[in-house]
Amino acid sequence: MAKIVAARLAGAADTEAVLKALANQGFKRTEFQSFYVNPGGQHALYPIGGDARSDEGAKRAGRGTVYGAVLGGIAGALAGYAASIPIGNPYIIVAGGAIGAYAGSLVGALSRMKGGDRTKATASHPVERAAGQMIAVRVDRPGTEPRAVETLTRYGAREIERTVGTWRAGDWKDFDPRTPPSP
Repeated sequence: MAKIVAARLAGAADTEAVLKALANQGFKRTEFQSFYVNPGGQHALYPIGGDARSDEGAKRAGRGTVYGAVLGGIAGALAGYAASIPIGNPYIIVAGGAIGAYAGSLVGALSRMKGGDRTKATASHPVERAAGQMIAVRVDRPGTEPRAVETLTRYGAREIERTVGTWRAGDWKDFDPRTPPSP
């Protein structure tokens, strides 16, 4: 496993400047790379589209949907029953139950969603990193890590992270955009 320092940059001009600076700092061309991280949900890593079944903040929404549909259906059926007495049409009960179940499912799902917690994120329930241009630098040689961090910082890098991963032929092979950066 290789030691890697990676960061997100503001724009393409910054990326080109960092790549030139890293080469001038004595890094070999096979020790750094530039790549783009797509916005969340656009990595096509889940079989039916998207990146995962649900993100970390929405993983409890399914249960909220069921509870909301049941409670909303009961409340809607009771309201339909009350409305059907003066009108004399029993189908109003069914319509009230259906409308209540639909509205309740929406409210139930939304009530269970929250912002994702990066400490609880997994690949199956991610809190995805921000989209943008990334630079990754292999820092296995002694003294290269501080130089890489200083260079990235000087050019306005955001979310500088230190990690380990598989680095082969100048590429970070096991990078997963669904995992949040670890500063």
